[in-house]
Amino acid sequence: MIPTVTSQDMVSAKARRTYENLVQATSAEIAASGSFSAERVAKRAGTSPATFYSYFASKDAALAAAFSSVLDRLVAWIDQTLSIESLLEKSTREFCREFVVQATDFFTRESLVFRCALARLPEYRALRDAYREHESQAFQRYERFIALAQNAGKVRPGDPKQMARALLVLTQGLNNPLALGLGADDPLLRELADALFALLAPSGSGGERISE
Repeated sequence: MIPTVTSQDMVSAKARRTYENLVQATSAEIAASGSFSAERVAKRAGTSPATFYSYFASKDAALAAAFSSVLDRLVAWIDQTLSIESLLEKSTREFCREFVVQATDFFTRESLVFRCALARLPEYRALRDAYREHESQAFQRYERFIALAQNAGKVRPGDPKQMARALLVLTQGLNNPLALGLGADDPLLRELADALFALLAPSGSGGERISE
């Protein structure tokens, strides 16, 4: 039986597309200029400022939506990267190096959205809620990954919860201007990979440095 598509469904689908286009346009405008306005976002999305404000009560609301979308992509990246299958295919040392390079690449691409959102974080609750929700999602994934990696002998013994907290702090620290836009072979990224390896290094690794 072919499902019936009602006019309400079509309107809802169109509204969803418009919303997603506005969110994407907000992110794109910030990435292009470091700031945004309703007029510039509407133009980029092919609509009007009135339509912008029919979806977002304020610029902060649009920023929160764009920030949440970026954080969704960050969590999806964590899901893809922190795969126990991927870890089993390579050494812990190699895994740490790739993790740091890919994380800084992600933060570099999204740096201006992060900068705008974090600047408004103390003033706008929806931004804080989005940040905390996604931070919790990331922490859950880190804790699960560490527990699985410990069972596989790829990560040292320890309290998975505390190690996950340390990994979360280390990852957030990669979103630092000093680490953004660097080449994969930059000495700073090698040092950061060494720090991650020191956190995770399994017994018998000998404390070797990635940068050596």
